[in-house]
Amino acid sequence: MSHDVMDTTRKYLLGSRSPGINGFSLVELMIVIVIIGVLAAVAVPIYSNNVQKAKRSEADAALGSIRTQLDIFKGEFGRYPKERIAEYVIGASWNDIDPGELTGKYFSDSSYTYYGSPNGKVFKITCAKGDILDYDRTLDQDVVFRDE
Repeated sequence: MSHDVMDTTRKYLLGSRSPGINGFSLVELMIVIVIIGVLAAVAVPIYSNNVQKAKRSEADAALGSIRTQLDIFKGEFGRYPKERIAEYVIGASWNDIDPGELTGKYFSDSSYTYYGSPNGKVFKITCAKGDILDYDRTLDQDVVFRDE
């Protein structure tokens, strides 16, 4: 093989870099940084949205558990508890929810309050937003979840 053919073959196999230099060029590094930036720009909003959904789901699950206790009370007494002012759910005489049962990753037992009407026909259970949600999450006797 001639000397020129060997140089051309070596240049083709090694690229345009000299045989003793290893690493990435500045352009290659910039391309990688741009790709990582684009991926992060797409992933962060998706992640944030999923975290908000998880927070609402935890609140809704606990509100549903409280609702079950209220349905049991109504089945036994023909009405909902008549609490004129909001009270904490844990420790109330109308439910069998033990301390710690409503505590999750985002909310504690003290996040949930109950308010019943004087006639025992309507109620509202509230999960206080605290620093977790943008709004309080509520559930009423018609099983309507709301952000208030």
